Formats: sequence, C-alpha cells, structure tokens
Amino acid sequence: MRGRVEDTEGRPVPGVAVVMLDADSAYVAAAASDAEGRFEIVPAVKPYRLLFQHISYELAALSGASGEAGTVTLHERSTGIGAVVVEGERPVVRIEQGRLAYDLQAVVRGKAVNNAYEALTQLPGVSERQGTLTLAGTGSVTVILNGRPTTMDAAQLEALLRSTPVERIEKAEIMYSAPPQYHVRGAAINLVMRRAAAGTLTGEVHGDYSNRYYGNWEAGGNLVFAAREWSADITYSAGQTRSKRLIDLLSRHTLADGTYDIEQHQDLVSETTAHRLRASAEYAPENKGRVSAAYTASFTPRNAGDSRAEGNFVRSSNRPDGDAAMHNLALRYTTASGTDLALDYTHYRTDDRAAMRNEYADGTKRDFDVASGQRIDRLSFSLDQRHEAGKGWEVTYGALLGWTSDRDWQRYTVLLGDFDAPETDSRLDEWTGNLYAGIGRQFARGSFSLSAAGEYYRLGDYENWSVYPQATFVWMPSAEHVLQLSLASDKSYPSYWEMQGAVSYIDGYSEIHGTPGLRPMRSYEGQVVYVLEQKYIFMLFWNETRDHFQQTAWQASDRLALVYQTLNWDTNRQWGANAIVPFRIGRWLDSRLTLTGLRMTQRCDAFHDLSFDRSKWIGVVRLDNTVRISRKPDLTLDLAAFCQSPAIQGTYDIDPAWSVDAGLRWNFDRKRASLTVRCDDLFESGVPFARVRYRGQWLDMDSGAYSRTFTVHFSYRFGSYKERKHKEVDTSRFGH
Repeated sequence: MRGRVEDTEGRPVPGVAVVMLDADSAYVAAAASDAEGRFEIVPAVKPYRLLFQHISYELAALSGASGEAGTVTLHERSTGIGAVVVEGERPVVRIEQGRLAYDLQAVVRGKAVNNAYEALTQLPGVSERQGTLTLAGTGSVTVILNGRPTTMDAAQLEALLRSTPVERIEKAEIMYSAPPQYHVRGAAINLVMRRAAAGTLTGEVHGDYSNRYYGNWEAGGNLVFAAREWSADITYSAGQTRSKRLIDLLSRHTLADGTYDIEQHQDLVSETTAHRLRASAEYAPENKGRVSAAYTASFTPRNAGDSRAEGNFVRSSNRPDGDAAMHNLALRYTTASGTDLALDYTHYRTDDRAAMRNEYADGTKRDFDVASGQRIDRLSFSLDQRHEAGKGWEVTYGALLGWTSDRDWQRYTVLLGDFDAPETDSRLDEWTGNLYAGIGRQFARGSFSLSAAGEYYRLGDYENWSVYPQATFVWMPSAEHVLQLSLASDKSYPSYWEMQGAVSYIDGYSEIHGTPGLRPMRSYEGQVVYVLEQKYIFMLFWNETRDHFQQTAWQASDRLALVYQTLNWDTNRQWGANAIVPFRIGRWLDSRLTLTGLRMTQRCDAFHDLSFDRSKWIGVVRLDNTVRISRKPDLTLDLAAFCQSPAIQGTYDIDPAWSVDAGLRWNFDRKRASLTVRCDDLFESGVPFARVRYRGQWLDMDSGAYSRTFTVHFSYRFGSYKERKHKEVDTSRFGH
C-alpha cells in the first residue's frame, strides 16, 4: 500500500501518521510520511480504511481496496499552535522490514561532508580503505540506488556519488542479506533518493581542488525540473587527476643457481582527464504506473602515465597512454500493480598503448611497444513482481536474463632485444539466467523473509548451475531492543581482462599476468545483530569465500621476475564481533566508537609452486568526532582516527596501519553555500608496509609515500535542491 500526502497548495507534508484499519475498524499497521509526503504500509488488507493524523492539519480518512492510495490532501487546522521547542536525541537507526534504515542527513548533520560518497563513509560500520567501501561484519558490500543494482565499477560509482549532493538522499538502508528482487546477493547499502517537488527547477554547482603531491581539480553541476506527472534531470562533471606513487622493493630472489638481492625504486605517475554525463526523464501519472529512461556516459580522452624504475637489476621507463568511453541506456517500467520491467544496454571501449624501455645491469636492452584494447557489449532484461497476500504475508518472484560479448587483444612490437611477446586476441560470450522466489511476513513484533534464487551461468565452455538461499529474521520485543539474524550466499566473477592470458609490464622486473580458467568465487555469510535503544549496535559475524580470487605477488622460480597474478584460493574465512557505540557531550561534541575483532584464515593448496594455510587475529578501532565550533558563523570540525593491528594477505604480512583525518566546514548564505577544507591521512601512516617471509619467498614492499591528501570544496545550491538518484552502469569487470 503506497500513497502521498500533500497540503492544499500541493506541497508534500512530512511526518503524517497513516493508520490502517480493516473492515471491522481493527488496527492493522501504521506508517509515517517521509520528506516528500510519501508513505508505504506493509502488511496491508483489502478493503481498508486509512486515517491521516498531523498536529497542524485536520484529520482525514480514506477507504478503498487498491494497492495505490494515490494523493491525499490535508487541510490546515483553523487554530494554530504557538512556537514549541523540543530538544532530544534522534534515533541513529530504525528497523524497516528487516533493513537498518538511517536518515543520512541526520547522520552527517554538522559534519565536514560534501557529497553522497563521503556521507556513506559516515554510516555506522561503513568505512573506506584504499578506495573501497567496506561494511563491518561482511565479506563485501554492494551499493544500490533506489532498489536497483548499479552497473558501475568502484571508481566510476565513487566519482558519481562524489558529484551527488547529500541533500538528494532521503535515507540509506543497510541489508546484511539483500532479498533477490534487488538482484544483488549478500550485504548491500540501498540509497533511497528524494523526489523533486512538483513545479520546481532546482540545481547545484560545485568545484574541488585537491593536492596529493600534484594539484587536481573537479567541477560539475546538476539541474532538475519536476512537474506533477513527469520530471527530467541532467548531471555533468569534469575533472583532471594527476597522481604519484613511490614503491620501494627489496627482493631476495632465489633461483636454482643462488640468491639475488634486487633493489628497485618505482616512481609511478598517472594523469587522467574524465567527463561524466547523465540525463534521465520519468513519466508517472497518478495510479497508472511509472516509466523512466536514462542515458549515462563517461569519457576518458586522456589516460596517460610515466612510470620509471631505478635499481641494481634494471633501469626501466614505461609511458602508457590511452582513452576509454562507456555508454549506457536503461529503460524501466513499473505498472500500477507493482510489476517491474527493466532493460539495460551497455557499450564499453578502451584503447591503450605503452612504450617500454629496459636497460639491465648486465648491459642488455629490451625495448618494445604494446597496444591493447577491449570491446564489451552487454544486454540484460529483468522482471520482478510482488504480491500482498493478506495478514502481513508478501510473495515475491522474478527473473533476469543477461548476455555479454567481450573482445580483448594485446599486441607487441619488439624494437630491441630478445623477447618472446605473449600476444592475445580472444572473444568471449557470457550468458546468465536467474529465477527467484521468496516469501515474507510482517507481524506485531518483527518480520522474516526467506527466498532462493537459481542461476545458470555460461562463459565459453564453462557452465554452472547454482542455488542461492537468503533469510532474514527480525524480533522486536520493544523499540529499545531489536535482534536480527541474516544468512546469505553469493557468487562473484573476475574481470574479463583478468581471465585472459595477457602479460603487462610495470618495469623490467615486475609483471602482471592474466589467468585463463580463473573461476568465480562463492561466498557464504551470516550475522547476528543486536540494536539497543535504536543507536548502540552489537554484532557477531561469519563469512567464508570458496575459490576466493585475489592478486598477490610471487617471485618466479625459473627466472628473475616478480609476478603479480590473480589466482583462486581454496578459502578465505573471517569470524568475529563488532560494536558501534555513539556518544555525545553536550551540544558541542558528537562521537562514535567502532570496535572490531576478527579471526582471519586463508588457504591455498596450489599457489604457484607452493601452498599456504595461515590464520591471524586482527583488531580494528575507529573513532569519529564532530566538534561544533560555533553556530554563527556555522563552523564544524571533524576529527577521525583509525588503527588496525597486523594482518595477512596470502603470503604477505601486513604491518599495523593508522591514520588521522581532519576537516573544517563553513556553511553560509542561509546554508545554500558551503566551503570545506579537509586533510586526510595527516601523518602519511595509512598505507601499511608489506613483507613476505614464506617458504623461500623474501620481499619487502613500501608504498606509503604521498598518501596525505588536502582538499578544498565549494558548493552552491539553488532552488532548495532535492531530487532522486538512479540505477547506474556496472563496469566492474571491464578494463585492463
């Protein structure tokens, strides 16, 4: 049961209590309207009677039997109430149909947060490590938008969310076991975006300058127009990023004829110019369903670099250059009865070139040029349906069919020296078919959902049938005590380029190898979550991945080469506990302490010419603080500290890592303008030192230089910017 509440001037009315009664006037369920006046009640009965209650409006009632209540108009009371000030602490989290729902704007209020991506990292249990979002207690987490999975890789999704104002997000929902209608498995964060108010033209412009050894810039804008039955929006951003990495390698490389001490200093510089464009339109006549279309594109006309290596083994120079483009068209139609149809097409293209020059210590030289490229076309169709079966029961089912055509090639031109160039030219067709069904029920003190998805997968000669169960149970003896149990399973696939036999060269010693026959990995996970007083969160978790794939380094046994390669491990298992404790001191300090302890086990019986089976206890502590400096002017200071104990990754031993971040934000011009200054990893301690001391493998790797990032952000919003977000484009398996 869905609908919308507005006043006599067509403006949405938030905070309206909507109470559902059955034909005998017995209470069934209740809900509250959101910031756009929209509400949804699950479970629902037919016929029903709805009561709409608000302190500033007259009581309204509606009777009917349709699944859509439409728009209900409330009339203001003839007598008003004087100004009343109520101070209290808002709940950090609410349980909504098995999801942990956060008001994201309340979470980041007063913090030095500039966009949706930075806001995500402020959610309890969510953090960012080396450009990847993680959720405590899970193996991985997927970000979905308005209940639909993104089809972008992590870098593109990050870029899009960084150009999205946080005001456009209505709420964030954390699901430790996402139901199959979301077309993702395992843990997910669903961003529910606001709808623009009818008859508005709104927008936002922003600009960023950052410095991480080199200066970088990014600028963009958004424009939204909304009428009563249709809306349209366009978003554009452009930027230039130049980065520098220093990697110091010390390798004691053992061959049959002895051990060689190799020292290499790698200086890696990359420069990228990128443009991102999105345009969409939606037509939603009242009680007649909704149809939408969106075009998303990203263009990288320049993706260049200059990588140099100096050492006692080889002197190398590598100058890569290339360009890439991605186009996506997404169509979606939702009927009034709840049937959801979606069609998605993506085309991706990249062309890369590199000139490698190597001069070895023994006087030999090896010079060559390499050209590589990728062409991907992907088409998918999905159908989803939900039925309310009465007395709180819900039935869901649906299907997805996907096809991908991938072509990858790599060609060498040898200019000098003896070199066996491993050229590739491959074509792959990938097919995916998925059918799912699920049931769920809401009851007075909780809910449960149970589903299973069957999937057929084919890539070349590889075929696989899989079943993915999912279950969530919530028990709420009172509003102060909530217990949630979640079980989920998933399968993840490597990128198309990793599955090729191509070889890329960082320098004359370090190489990156593809892995033909690389298998997808299957994961299983479970969580027990206890929420106390709607703000304290305690968790026990377990997750295990079979055929886990990850890139690690290996000193070749037959020649002097450090090989980075993605291989399948037998298992990667984690289990432990997590606690999130927020606290406040007066009106000037808002803090959150996150504690995680886990046991990690990693095993691989066929790791090149050796095997490993390793375990380690790991502890993580994070403290986030927001200090209110003043209200006039509106100044806030963020201070965050992170610390992780020693860890492992395959044969690597990872040293402890810690970091301190700080940010100062000034809101002015009636909060339409904001200026933020941030410095992340103040002491350049966030990238840990890594070493290998395992069965003849001996390697030191220091890549912690230039991790400090200084950023200045300015944004200006006009027209009371508030809008919704959309399904995006998955390119996680594209690229080299």
